[in-house]
Amino acid sequence: MTILTSCVREVVLDAGERPQVVVECVLTNDETQELRLNFTKGASKAEAEPLTEAVATLIDLTAGKTVGDFEKASGDLWTLGYSAVPDHRYRIEIQVPGYDLIFAEDTMPQLPEITERHRGEPNVEIDQDKPWSSTPILVQ
Repeated sequence: MTILTSCVREVVLDAGERPQVVVECVLTNDETQELRLNFTKGASKAEAEPLTEAVATLIDLTAGKTVGDFEKASGDLWTLGYSAVPDHRYRIEIQVPGYDLIFAEDTMPQLPEITERHRGEPNVEIDQDKPWSSTPILVQ
């Protein structure tokens, strides 16, 4: 007769990782700016914790004024009713409780001049001396 004994030890796989804040925002000339705020998912977590508490402020550095605060819309989406002005420099600041201030600065590029060729074929003329970070949309 053989007698086997064993013990069970519960192992907690929490690596003690502190999630990082992820910020996604591209300024556009649309009437509403969109910002996405998330936490990273650590290796020991099944899913990322939702980021529900933050203050995200857009500042127009060229005009020297605060444009406004983004408002939580749904999920990770935050919005601000504002159309960015070409050639203006902007700063976005995000304050999340327990974290250092997060910020970024960028200049809104000039929009390309859209013209039409004599045969109705669309043509886009872009001033190569001005920065442009988006793919131009051809209008017919």
